[in-house]
Amino acid sequence: MFQNVLRFFTKIDYLLRETLLGLRRGGWMNWAAISTVAVLLFLFGASLQVSWQLENVLGQLGSQLEISVYLDENTAGESMQSRLLLVEGVAAAKLISKDDAWESLLKDLGKTDLSQATQQLGGNPLVDEFKVRAVSSDRVPDVARRISELKGINEVWYTNEVVERIGQLRSALSNISLAIVVVFTIIAIAVITTTIRLIVLARRREIEVMQLVGATAAWIYFPFVLQGVFFGITGAATAYGMLLFSTNLLGGAIVNQPELIKSLTLGLTTDLRIQFLLPLVLTLFGSFIGVVGSLLAVRRFSFN
Repeated sequence: MFQNVLRFFTKIDYLLRETLLGLRRGGWMNWAAISTVAVLLFLFGASLQVSWQLENVLGQLGSQLEISVYLDENTAGESMQSRLLLVEGVAAAKLISKDDAWESLLKDLGKTDLSQATQQLGGNPLVDEFKVRAVSSDRVPDVARRISELKGINEVWYTNEVVERIGQLRSALSNISLAIVVVFTIIAIAVITTTIRLIVLARRREIEVMQLVGATAAWIYFPFVLQGVFFGITGAATAYGMLLFSTNLLGGAIVNQPELIKSLTLGLTTDLRIQFLLPLVLTLFGSFIGVVGSLLAVRRFSFN
């Protein structure tokens, strides 16, 4: 048991020493690889932050988008409210009785004698109405469709154009972010591949000696994979530091801005996803890029 543990730590020590030796051989190319990964992950992290913030803003906006539901003349609002709340995607349903709506309309028109106006029209011409809020903006069309299928509903109306523009904005942001991330991912992998390949060539004679004494390809080239992981993790840490600095700088700049801008950036510095999920995502993505780049670099040599 003790021998196995000792052998394990001996292998770990060897891999770490070989990894550090390779990094020293890399010289300035190490910084080229790290900086490229950092720029990629900074852009990727910024796109995630913008996406999450836009999601929060649109979620708030979506919850404020109201669906106007007009009931049939013979349908009582009290009996319909519980049915509306059971519809999937409905966050709230506020009843506006036809009497309250009629009183409010007459006041807006400057009429003070409610009974006279009602008598002239032969009664209250309005129907009970509900103001329904969906859980999110993208659920509004589906919620409106489901409500319109209920018995006792005369008409359902909502701001369709606003919802469509919100969906278009989300789609455009996702496409632009994806294109930028793909391009810079290819660049980062290419830089890491070139860097690792140069290090392998610089240690070619040492590798040949190791092959002659019977070392396996996996044992020889695994330190180079660890170097790629180092590039990815270091780039992720650098990118996250830049993102935190930018976020705090932006947070300080919007203190004295109008309320509209404050509402758009609400939660930017307190979102738990930025504090906990973002560094994890950046680290995993950076490690993945480093592994792919290093494997591409050693593939040609390891199978010779």
